[in-house]
Amino acid sequence: MRLEGKRALVTGGGRGIGRAIALAFAGEGADVAVAARTDSEIEAVAAEVERLGRKGAALRCDVGAPGEIEKVIKDVESLLGGIDVLVANAGMMEHAPVTEVSDKMWDAAIRVNLSSVFWAVRTAVGPMAVRGWGRIIAISSVSGKLGGANRSAYHAAKHGVIGFVRSVALEVADRGVTVNAICPGFVETQMITDARSEFVRYAGDGRDEDETMEMFRQGIPMKRFLEPEEVAAMSTYLASDDARGVTGQAFNISGGSVQV
Repeated sequence: MRLEGKRALVTGGGRGIGRAIALAFAGEGADVAVAARTDSEIEAVAAEVERLGRKGAALRCDVGAPGEIEKVIKDVESLLGGIDVLVANAGMMEHAPVTEVSDKMWDAAIRVNLSSVFWAVRTAVGPMAVRGWGRIIAISSVSGKLGGANRSAYHAAKHGVIGFVRSVALEVADRGVTVNAICPGFVETQMITDARSEFVRYAGDGRDEDETMEMFRQGIPMKRFLEPEEVAAMSTYLASDDARGVTGQAFNISGGSVQV
């Protein structure tokens, strides 16, 4: 098993991509803590981790609230004895043309999608560097490489994640710590389901929800959305010693729709 004896924290770990990553890590031998806002979801994932024979922990956390993710990291270090792998996955998306983006909307998008990554990495990376081994994986998006109408705050934050990852990777490259980003395209998650009506609203071409989502699928070379487990597979690779020479990168998993 590639992560035998490792200890991981996955933010946004209660469902979707975060849940898939947590279970993939446990399947490879890691103890896993998951953090998110919904107790029932993270407790269910922690129980699944335990059923795989690893230690699981569920910690309630609003990553967009200053101080909460730092406290969670300290708690995980106490519960698991340290953090070897940090996956900053939590995120949110709202739609609005820039003229309708309020300060509150902008602030929330930046805090949840970008500042939370900064707060988590700032807290976790020091002990990793001292131990001489660590893996940091930030879940960005293809939105971190492309523009997108009516989602300016989300795209700005996801671009910021990639720049942040590349910078921190250089700071710790000689201390056994790798820092990478994963940039998924459309993934079959609750976030996409919740955004269906907004996609329709801003497409403005008369299609209903199903027709709009099918239009997006047909725009992907592979003609399908991703499964969360596909992102988890890349995360497992980046968390392992197989990827010990890989840092400062932003990997697309997009069915061929993004090639930059």
